[in-house]
Amino acid sequence: MPDPRIDTPPEAVASRRPITLVAYATARGSTRGIAERIASRLRDAGHAVELEPVNLVRDLSRYDAVVLGSPVFNQRWMPAADAFVDQHAAELRGRAVWLFSVGTFGDDRRLIGPAMRREPLGIGDLVRRVGAHDYRVFAGVINRADWPLVGRMLYHAFGGRLGDHRNWDQVERWADAIAAARAQAATGK
Repeated sequence: MPDPRIDTPPEAVASRRPITLVAYATARGSTRGIAERIASRLRDAGHAVELEPVNLVRDLSRYDAVVLGSPVFNQRWMPAADAFVDQHAAELRGRAVWLFSVGTFGDDRRLIGPAMRREPLGIGDLVRRVGAHDYRVFAGVINRADWPLVGRMLYHAFGGRLGDHRNWDQVERWADAIAAARAQAATGK
């Protein structure tokens, strides 16, 4: 049986339902949780969505749009997310793309908030490289076991707090904006 993505008549391609890929890199699950919430909101808005870790995505030809996220460690996206962009940069430029980062930043209390809000290194270049429609930064989960004692002490001294800092309302509003943009693109209005 022929692959429906290859040698498809133009009228069938024009009538096929657009699919959005929500791809993510994750180390401890916080970014996966945000990607799952984004995918869920897009589905709730009536969009076809596939959710995959970046290391399992081989081909972007079936997707019209991509939402891509990575945690930030040492001021950088995870190597798996960077490798995904390197491998698929040309394909990403031909699609609607949204990017997001997740990390220990986002705590807006006292002194630690501004200090932790630094953007990942090279993110501006990445946004331009793939032609992203938008880029967002979301706070993640800060687990005690993930930080050495000295790091926890400094974090607490500056007013930081451990725990889940994900702002689900913020994530959902962004996902809803993506859903609206996808709907507008589908109708051409």
